[in-house]
Amino acid sequence: MKKLLIILITGSIFTQAAKAQFLGGLPTGNHAGVMGVTVNPSHTNFLNNGTDFLPFAFSTSILNNGFYLEAKPITGYINSEIISSITGGSGEGTINEKFDRIYNIKKDLVAKNFIFADATIYGPSFLINFPRHSFGLVTALKANSNTVNLPKEMALFLLKGATSDELVGKDFGLNFVRSNTMVYTDIALNYSFKASESLRYSHRFGVNLHYLSGINSIIFQDNNNAKWSFIGDSSIFLDNADFNFSYAATKSGDIGELLASRGSGFAFDIGYSVTKKKKGRPTRLTVCPNIRNLGRIREYQEYKWRFGISLMDIGFIRFAEQTSANTYINANGITRNLDQSFYSGVFALERDLYFNLAGNPGTSHKVDNSFTQFTASRVNVQFDYALKSNWFINFSGTHRLPIPGQYGMRAANILSLVARHEKEKSGIYIPINLIEYQIPTIGFGFKTGPFFMGTNHIFELIGLRNIKGVDFYFGLKFNLSNFSGV
Repeated sequence: MKKLLIILITGSIFTQAAKAQFLGGLPTGNHAGVMGVTVNPSHTNFLNNGTDFLPFAFSTSILNNGFYLEAKPITGYINSEIISSITGGSGEGTINEKFDRIYNIKKDLVAKNFIFADATIYGPSFLINFPRHSFGLVTALKANSNTVNLPKEMALFLLKGATSDELVGKDFGLNFVRSNTMVYTDIALNYSFKASESLRYSHRFGVNLHYLSGINSIIFQDNNNAKWSFIGDSSIFLDNADFNFSYAATKSGDIGELLASRGSGFAFDIGYSVTKKKKGRPTRLTVCPNIRNLGRIREYQEYKWRFGISLMDIGFIRFAEQTSANTYINANGITRNLDQSFYSGVFALERDLYFNLAGNPGTSHKVDNSFTQFTASRVNVQFDYALKSNWFINFSGTHRLPIPGQYGMRAANILSLVARHEKEKSGIYIPINLIEYQIPTIGFGFKTGPFFMGTNHIFELIGLRNIKGVDFYFGLKFNLSNFSGV
């Protein structure tokens, strides 16, 4: 858990992004199939009687708006020294200090910085059409981390520690910062159906039902803009601090114990799409026409445009095993070496906060052995327009929804405009994304046969732009109506 904390929280000072950024990739296309239901559960297979099988896919994205690396091909940043730092190699200083020393991290800090991260491994998944109905199963292992309202002084504290010359002698408010990290498995059942159809339009509804198993969780949130004063000698004075620090973790190094469930929960997605047809009857394809009975017939509906809207990840996980939920109210006092506790793991941080604050006059401390963490709820919209033969323009948007509970993950707000050219066995995608309505990025993706791959940060990867974030995805997907690929 120590290394998980380091990589997902402290190491994420110049990283992190959100799964919704994957909107710029394959899920925008007609041949998304089983990946399409991760954006809108009513987006089923392109072929009327097709079956999609996804043996494996991986996506990761990292993003922030406060730190950056100077433009250089991403391969130029692969460094054995920093890899050994992350994996526990020798050397003085925190991991972020080593990043700063090796890569000369630049700062572009504002009053409210944000940090998002996501890594998802999709396991065996499938989606099958059956006349007007569609059924699917999507399995995944997910690690999400997000921080919003991060004050620039807190970002410097995490990067350089409490004795940084930029902080000593200064004070600042925590700005109601919210930081959440969650690792969990996700098993989702999909069902969608064509509700109505005419010569010009068709309407479809879909739903995903998720069973979630929580593996790890880390939460820190400030509830009243508490004041921190950097005294020097690694000492910080906390004044009238109301905050929560909670986690579900283990001290064991055994892989089975590390991946054990510490909580369970449920989530659902619901979606709707309407299609304006190009012609009343579907286009027919004949596969293997020389076989008996003239081959297998496959159909797909050509369209002028298609619009969809969906509510995604409405749910929660209740952590109740190896779990600690700490609430501090009106906490006043001095903490020493808090920066070192951050990098020593959640258990050391909990211990130091307790001994430095819990017994102080006027401070109220409460600890529970369970808490509920809500998933990153959001609303997605999609509009797809067919230009001409095999050319499409897609607009997608995702906006996070208010979290009803005390603890909640947060999705990034993203607008995406994607130009694409796709055929049954190949396709290219060129997305332009606007992240948090602030940062524009340009990407590139493609599919050929069963293989697909892409990124939403092509200029950052090849060294034509300062790096504030990168992302990458790839996978294999077969349409069993056509064994040569997607």
